[in-house]
Amino acid sequence: MLKRIITAICILAVLFGCVFGLRSIYFQLADMLILLMFLGVYEMYHAFKLAGYRPILSALIIGCAVSFPLTYFLMADGILITLAVTVISALIVFTLKHNLGEAKPKAEGEEGEEQIKKGYSLNDMFATVFIGIYPITLFLLFLPINHSDAGLLGIMLTIAVPVMADTMAYFTGRLLGKRKLCPQISPKKTVAGAVGGVLGGIIGAVIVFLLFDFGAVFSGLNNSGSMALIPGNLYGSLGLYIALGLVGGVLGELGDLAASWIKRKAGIKDFGKIFPGHGGIMDRLDSILFMLPLVYLVFAAIGWLQL
Repeated sequence: MLKRIITAICILAVLFGCVFGLRSIYFQLADMLILLMFLGVYEMYHAFKLAGYRPILSALIIGCAVSFPLTYFLMADGILITLAVTVISALIVFTLKHNLGEAKPKAEGEEGEEQIKKGYSLNDMFATVFIGIYPITLFLLFLPINHSDAGLLGIMLTIAVPVMADTMAYFTGRLLGKRKLCPQISPKKTVAGAVGGVLGGIIGAVIVFLLFDFGAVFSGLNNSGSMALIPGNLYGSLGLYIALGLVGGVLGELGDLAASWIKRKAGIKDFGKIFPGHGGIMDRLDSILFMLPLVYLVFAAIGWLQL
């Protein structure tokens, strides 16, 4: 437990250092997180391999290579194009690997009827597309959020809600947890922990509300998010933050369970070992990936309503 807490403190220190200490030299937190996407893709690829699948590595490499420039310059359109490039690359390799790998039947009298070089199966193709969506497509949402009018406000919501939800779920589960939530997926998760996680999500959203809408603490920073959730209506804005925290807390729990189910199918405890006591990149960002589409959609809707 001590190792887990120390690692969490170090991770948060790095994140806040990137957000508040390095932004003056145009360091973008989301840009750094995109780099972590490559590690996340490797972890998912490795997990699927252990589960018996053969994701098409060359297609994933191509998708990762084009993801940052396409998304940086085209934003949301770039995310769709990245997914399309990944899927098309996978289809090309899937088709050519099978058809060009066929060998002539063995001569009569030899053992076996036919020798065919092993190609990719449909399950391998679907595994590749899955990784193209989770984590690549979801991860890329960091960029349009960070470079939108929401800016730092959007990034802080994306991180604060899942982090507080995970923290509250962990400690509430340890202190009060008795009834198991989904023992067939994750034996350690409890109903009390899930409730604590939802409350933690709300607390995280309220903290962001106090820092941005109520206190305007970061108004002097670049990319601090010039838009409140509901401009001119403090209490209405608070209600929207609470709703975001509630839904985000639930999504965070579901994201954590989904990642646990993948790990169970792969027969692994953690996706990686980069964070002592916490596992890999995907172990730490599984709930954040489920929060990203929610934050993106909320700010997109607010921007549309303000037109």
